[in-house]
Amino acid sequence: MKRLLYKILIGIAAGVLLVFLLKIFLLEPWVKEKIQSAINESTGAYLVEIEKVHISIYRSGIELKNISLQSKPEQNVEPDITGEIESLTIKRINLIKALFKKDIDIGEVTFTNSYLKGKISFSGKSGPAGVSPLNIRVDNLVFNQINLDIASDSTAQYYALTEGVLKIYALQVEKLDSLSPAIIGSLEFEAGEFVSVSPDSMYTISARDINYSAASNILAAGIFSVHPNYTNYEFTARHQFETDRIEALFSRVSVHGFSAVNYIVSGDLISSFIEIGEMDMKVFRDKRKEFRHVNKPSLQELIYDYPGNIHIDSIAVSGGGITYREHAREANDYGMISFNNFNALICTISNDTIYKTEEAFMEIKAEALLMDTARITLLFKGRIFDSQSTFSLQGSLSGMEVGALNPILENNAFIFAESGKIEEMNFSLTANNTKATGSINLLYHDLNIKVINRETDETTGLKERLISFIANMVVIDENPKPGKDVRVGIIDFERDPEKFVFNYWVQSILTGVKSSLLI
Repeated sequence: MKRLLYKILIGIAAGVLLVFLLKIFLLEPWVKEKIQSAINESTGAYLVEIEKVHISIYRSGIELKNISLQSKPEQNVEPDITGEIESLTIKRINLIKALFKKDIDIGEVTFTNSYLKGKISFSGKSGPAGVSPLNIRVDNLVFNQINLDIASDSTAQYYALTEGVLKIYALQVEKLDSLSPAIIGSLEFEAGEFVSVSPDSMYTISARDINYSAASNILAAGIFSVHPNYTNYEFTARHQFETDRIEALFSRVSVHGFSAVNYIVSGDLISSFIEIGEMDMKVFRDKRKEFRHVNKPSLQELIYDYPGNIHIDSIAVSGGGITYREHAREANDYGMISFNNFNALICTISNDTIYKTEEAFMEIKAEALLMDTARITLLFKGRIFDSQSTFSLQGSLSGMEVGALNPILENNAFIFAESGKIEEMNFSLTANNTKATGSINLLYHDLNIKVINRETDETTGLKERLISFIANMVVIDENPKPGKDVRVGIIDFERDPEKFVFNYWVQSILTGVKSSLLI
């Protein structure tokens, strides 16, 4: 009896060993060649090589090891791509459906350590969408450790991704359906860094420590930056017209209630709350360049014109600063104004057409230290879907020495504040697409200014001293005058449709300041 049992066990072991050896030396090499040939025939201009195939009969799976992709040297292929994949694992294949129903039903597909490099045409012209020849369902599609290095073959456009992880769940496409992002059920991703260079080479946009969770619908990034690739004057020299050079750094960014799939499929920007830990922005404009006469949209119109749906409940900026530099036409150098310790809350950004009948308002509340000296506050309120883009703007400024504004006054207004102190300033205005009206209370004393020679930047010449004398006769040195009521400045400004809304705000307030200062 024992001998018979031993013979049975030895027979089973031998059979298993035989199957194992046949699988290793016959089946797997044969499958490898079949897969490799099929891929190479379908790709045409590319050569795919697979080092090894491992088949799991009991788990209905297959693993492809060390896959390489390269364009065939004898063909001028487009796009020109090379790549490597350490392993491709397919688990839980439903063989009955695949063989008898021609349906592909897979539990999990995993790409591990993939790297793609090459040049692609980013012409913007897309061919017809691919059509699925089969019913395909993949429960989990996972890309571990993706690294991309893709450049345009005709412009400076460039994309790079390091240490990326992408997980796609419930990928499903019916036979004859178009292959599009709509086939994705949900997804998650993370990456160490993503870098993009604009086609004109002017900007590099990058993000680090990126993470998106489908479970929480939160997109987060440790750092998001917009970095010009040229210095201030090199940048503006490359443009025919006046152009803002913008450098920005955002840290600890999180977007809550955000659906990545909806954004990919339809471009919808939906979020319950966007939080920015810190924002630092530097803007430079060279006014000596030719001005481009094109009408600019209002803030509301800019939101209406977005091609997808926008609904962001609120955006909060907890800290940072904004610095604006401008080189005036007749100045020898640029002027500068800064807003430090900046924080803001923006509420109800939406182009939902429901607000054509239901009244709702977008609001912006912001405060900062002007020139690192005086606290300035702003409150913007504008109705959503208003045909005239009507809005109100209120603000205040705490006490500061006027001389703190000399960095902007010297090279932009060509005056120098020798003395003077602002006690406080409060303003309120209402505006629409054509005009702004309102009032301003500017309390100050001991104001004395000097006029600057635009060619020499001097204030001591005879001409400059004479003009400074006249200017101080025209400019009232204090408000209120002893025994007099406070002079209320009048805000009255017609909108220049060729300037953006922030210029409209500033110019409107300046009319009130001028009416407070001048006789």
